[in-house]
Amino acid sequence: MTGGSGTLIDRFKQEPLVPIGAGATIAAFLYAAHGTYRGNFKQAQWGMRSRVALQGLTVCALVGYGLYNTAESKPVRRENMRDIDWERLASESKAAEEADRLRKEQALAAQAAKAKKVRTVFAPELKDK
Repeated sequence: MTGGSGTLIDRFKQEPLVPIGAGATIAAFLYAAHGTYRGNFKQAQWGMRSRVALQGLTVCALVGYGLYNTAESKPVRRENMRDIDWERLASESKAAEEADRLRKEQALAAQAAKAKKVRTVFAPELKDK
């Protein structure tokens, strides 16, 4: 449906029950609204019940077309996929975790050294004691 109106029309041709069901649902809703406006609650009740039934049939049509199109699609071939090297992934993960741990330790050590340096610069009386 992303290619413009041509794709939408093609979709309607492939799945004709969906737009028909949507149109029928809208018509039933308008029929019920008309009945409510005129005060004919029997007509309104019948219209709303038919709207619910038509909406359910439209959803069933959507699900049916989805299942049909899924079953019709080609299965993915295993030959085109590459195998996953789990050992390599595990070792790379451990190496990345270790590098992250070392980086955090270095940052904390630098921060502690900076704090110690700041303490001695701004509080020289503490240095002599």
